[in-house]
Amino acid sequence: MTADKYSTLNELTGYSFPIYVSPGIESRAQAIASRCERAYRFFNKTLNRNTEIRALILAPEHWIKFASYPIFGMPHYVDMRTLVVAGQESEMWGMIVPPMEYLPPDMAQTLRKVYGKADGSVNVASFMDLLALHEMLHLFINQATDTVDFHLPRRWVVELFCNLGLHAYMETEETTELEILTTYPQAIVTLGYKHLTHKTLDDFEQLYGGIEPPNFAWYQCQLHVAARHIYDAGGIESVQAMFRTIVQSKDNVSDERLAVELRDDVHPNAATVLTMWPDLKF
Repeated sequence: MTADKYSTLNELTGYSFPIYVSPGIESRAQAIASRCERAYRFFNKTLNRNTEIRALILAPEHWIKFASYPIFGMPHYVDMRTLVVAGQESEMWGMIVPPMEYLPPDMAQTLRKVYGKADGSVNVASFMDLLALHEMLHLFINQATDTVDFHLPRRWVVELFCNLGLHAYMETEETTELEILTTYPQAIVTLGYKHLTHKTLDDFEQLYGGIEPPNFAWYQCQLHVAARHIYDAGGIESVQAMFRTIVQSKDNVSDERLAVELRDDVHPNAATVLTMWPDLKF
């Protein structure tokens, strides 16, 4: 049945999980698939989980058929095991580059250094490609928590965990590429939040998918920056501890209790995300 469903795609072989690709983009898809394979092995080992996944690496014409996110280019998952990734560059990636004139000169210079192209433009495709691994970690959480007595601690805690796991992977397996992961979020956070409609964790919790993309991106970038501070201080143990905290959650807890759990069971920097948001200082 699965083979029939993806009959319009080509299957890449030699990987630990099924990978289906739009015809004509195999070269770029192989690079994406290889990174997903390395990350999959890293997450399985780090989290001691054998999670079942499949990956779809798509061109725009197949995105319409198989993706659930309407805008081409945003990595996401469509069910409990299926990861969807863009196999070609997306116009959206150019639209989310922050205005250089609004950034401090040193931040704008760093953004150009990390993501700059020969024609002088800035393209964050390399950062967007990394978000496939964030979405992969959602599948680890979803499959580990598929029980009747599970209570999601907070949506933002899950997003923080996925960013933390992604950061851990980059620090461990692709250290030389770490700037690609950290520069864009830092630039967005540098712009501040006073111009945004939604700023609180309560808004994020209640509205989530209803938040406008630029506003939602700010939340995610704040959580990326926070994940870096948590990992720098707590290392791989903080990733494992946050995973346990999420999957073992069985009660609806207050913010006060959640802060204590994050402080004691994960790392004090994890609690800081809750207690000092949005003005995070580690």
